[in-house]
Amino acid sequence: MRLTLLGKFDQLYFARVLKRIQHLMSAPRDVQLYILDHKTNCKYIIQRLPSTEKASFKKVCSIDKISFSYHRNKQRLIVIMITDSNAYLLKDRQALTGLLLHELIHLEHMRKGTYKLLQQSYRRVFTLYVQLLTNLHQKRLLPVLDHIGQNALLLLKDLYTNGTVIKRGFSHELLRYYEHTFSLKKTCPRPVFYDKLRREARKDPRVLQVVFAFEFALLSVVLPFKKYKERHAKELLTYIAKCYNLNMRETLRKCGPFIDYYLDHYTKPSRDFQEKYFHLIFTKVIELLT
Repeated sequence: MRLTLLGKFDQLYFARVLKRIQHLMSAPRDVQLYILDHKTNCKYIIQRLPSTEKASFKKVCSIDKISFSYHRNKQRLIVIMITDSNAYLLKDRQALTGLLLHELIHLEHMRKGTYKLLQQSYRRVFTLYVQLLTNLHQKRLLPVLDHIGQNALLLLKDLYTNGTVIKRGFSHELLRYYEHTFSLKKTCPRPVFYDKLRREARKDPRVLQVVFAFEFALLSVVLPFKKYKERHAKELLTYIAKCYNLNMRETLRKCGPFIDYYLDHYTKPSRDFQEKYFHLIFTKVIELLT
């Protein structure tokens, strides 16, 4: 893995973290890791990319994320942006290791074509619900359904990735990273309970987009630990509940059907699992909207 620092960083610190990762797993040598002190430094990366990749990477880099993986043709990149809010990555090697392992597994799934097949599963199932809502004369709900579906797709990518990180024995590093992540949340949406949620969603369907985006973000962290590392899951649930001042049991209940399906039936990525997962989510959304 090749390292490029775009900002005033301690190169030795990052080199030591990368060396440890090389001991933990067989990290591909063709991966380029960029550490940025500001999003504007993406322009430096764009300049070094082939012309066929520039527009695609620029679009990804515009998303408000502290880190992301990029795999297209022969380009395999990890980008981490260091700001005041995540400066702990400059001191906590275990947290930085957890984040890098997370991104490396994302790249591994991209290379294997896992996410391409996942996207195909999503489109197949979504097409069925387009027809259903058309038949119900509810086509106005399609943008909401697709928005939630896209977030559900991102959730499943993180379930695959975090599950793999934990199964390979790196749960402590991943937990450390997420503990820091949640400690940064000073405010957050209050939980919306089921009876109120249905009523509000029928007034404005976009309410569901906010609710599910928030809950999927939590589930992407909690569920892999619950499935593979129960003790860490209990610690994390308690911490999140305190941090966000929300009833995690109620949050989990709203998403119950596909949570149970993941915990009981997931073994590895497959078309059958993915399509059933999307069916469960779309069924829940339509139940709340109609």
